Amino acid sequence: MKNTALFIAALALILAACAPAATPAPVAPAVTEAPAAVEATTAPAAAAPVHVAFFVPWTEDVWYVVAIKAAKDRAAQLGIELDVFDGGNKVEQQLQQFDNALVAKPDAIVLSSVDPATMVPSIEKASAQGIKTVVYDRPIFATTKLDALLVLDTPNMGEMQGQAIVDYLTQKNGSAKGKVIRVYGDLADTWVTGISEGWDPFMAKYPDIKVLQAMSGAWAPDQASANVEQLLTANPDVDAIVMDSDWLASGIITYLKSRYDPVGGGNHIFVIGDGGMPEGLQYIRDGYMDMTINNPVPDFVGAAIEVAYKLANGEALPDQWVEEGKPWSPAPITMNAPTTDKPYAGPVVNMGNFIVDKTNVDDPTLWGNMANQP
Repeated sequence: MKNTALFIAALALILAACAPAATPAPVAPAVTEAPAAVEATTAPAAAAPVHVAFFVPWTEDVWYVVAIKAAKDRAAQLGIELDVFDGGNKVEQQLQQFDNALVAKPDAIVLSSVDPATMVPSIEKASAQGIKTVVYDRPIFATTKLDALLVLDTPNMGEMQGQAIVDYLTQKNGSAKGKVIRVYGDLADTWVTGISEGWDPFMAKYPDIKVLQAMSGAWAPDQASANVEQLLTANPDVDAIVMDSDWLASGIITYLKSRYDPVGGGNHIFVIGDGGMPEGLQYIRDGYMDMTINNPVPDFVGAAIEVAYKLANGEALPDQWVEEGKPWSPAPITMNAPTTDKPYAGPVVNMGNFIVDKTNVDDPTLWGNMANQP
């Protein structure tokens, strides 16, 4: 029995080993929630600011010192990255500065030239690189590659001076007759030729007003003064003096103070300046200059910067430039009529000027008063 029992037990073990293994019950996969969508927390990259290169011909003239301040102020308002270049009144220096500016690839250039004619190839080079160029103050018409031009209405300055002379002589002499000295700036300067475009045809309507000419060479106040003294000595009956710029007045006013009366005196010579420079405003306060034609420098340069900003952003210019409350506003924007020697056919912003006399000489918004501010 023992052997039989052992045999049966062994057989059972063999059969158990040969039986297929039991298949385990399937295990349900673990349930995993899909991750929640994560909202982006990184802000999109801010657009790069418009980059503008701003050029002045020199800073010995305080006009351009105020121009730089005005450009910086408007650039800050618009978020513009501004580079400033002072040409030092040297053509080669400004040409090199322009080339250096192009290396930095600005979006736009705002230019007043030492010598406008020499800058035409530079403007065309900028255009080839897709850089907008806006010219202000000293106009350039000799290229089609300029994008916009801003001018102060210099012919209207000449007309305003002429009208003031006519009014004064009519009041003094009973009609538009008398003798006037015009003190010229540099005859090659577009500022002077522009004034003449208004002055000459206006004065031609008054043949009883004799206009004497005093030259200054290349804007030399001492030369202007010497020539005026000679004319006054030879023509003691001169009624008035008109200058192309307050810049020329220093020696002339010194001479007048030594021999003539201020405003209101019986031996007074009527004097008109141009530009609204700080010294011109002081001569008005002193009573030896009756009026000057003021240039709205901060608004003018600020508009040039903003025009460049608009063009760089692909915006079209309006039909007129408006700044509420400004005596020049609105300034018309017209398309220039091209000629063979002046092929520019783009937009021209023509900003007007206005008279400053003893009634408004202390206005703090005049650029000549702003020049003395920090």
